[in-house]
Amino acid sequence: MTRNRSELYYRHYPSAAKTATAIILLHGISEDSKYLFPYSQKVSSTGLAHVFTPDLRGYGPKAANLGDIDYIGQLEDDLADLIQYIKDKFPHVKQVVMAGHSAGGGTAIRFAGSRYADCADSYLLLTPYLGPGNPTERPADGHRKLHMGKVIILSMLDSIGIKGWVRAPRHGVVQAARGVARGMATKLSFRLLLSRSPMKYKRDLTKPTLVLVGAEDEVFYADRYEELLSTYTKAHVHIVPGANHDGLLESPIAYVHTANWLKSE
Repeated sequence: MTRNRSELYYRHYPSAAKTATAIILLHGISEDSKYLFPYSQKVSSTGLAHVFTPDLRGYGPKAANLGDIDYIGQLEDDLADLIQYIKDKFPHVKQVVMAGHSAGGGTAIRFAGSRYADCADSYLLLTPYLGPGNPTERPADGHRKLHMGKVIILSMLDSIGIKGWVRAPRHGVVQAARGVARGMATKLSFRLLLSRSPMKYKRDLTKPTLVLVGAEDEVFYADRYEELLSTYTKAHVHIVPGANHDGLLESPIAYVHTANWLKSE
């Protein structure tokens, strides 16, 4: 139950061993959290951590308003509520890792720059979206179309306090050409998209951070993360050979990097 009395849903992968670490793993831009199963199951079944994969507000088959939220920043409020819920329900949890895949990584970075930054102890970013117009982005492919020019303009308006546009109707900022599963958000409001778009990743990643990117990623340029993040943050970046954008979630090498990092924290 969130602060506005909404019920949001999550998947819990209990750790096979007693651990004080919980990972909150956030899904990408159009699907809910089901597809995160391979990575979540591997991490939890080997006793590294409890893994929680929420269906973010605006996503999933039980979404009250598919593809939309009430205001920019509502996802951060929801995640802070989820952290408190986890700590209340699982009092042995002492360390929270905010994690995300693709746009979920972008959402995690936004959380790192929010007033709730201290609610998470570290960040785990799997081929993360770094925000509109960043150098890691490839041109949009045939099954996703983001109106990034509008996103950048609206981000600028929001940053200087101009909010009137947020009442505008929903726009097709993500369009899928493939078959659409139930609960898949193919059209997102700008409120929701901006709430998933980090604007100041260079400033916000101040806590221990691991970044994993597949060498064969078809959505982002894998070879550009290291220079960007090592120059401006303390993030540790590893390029995972043989893995593409979603294949990273099933990569044994990605798991090894995750395990080594969690054990060193």
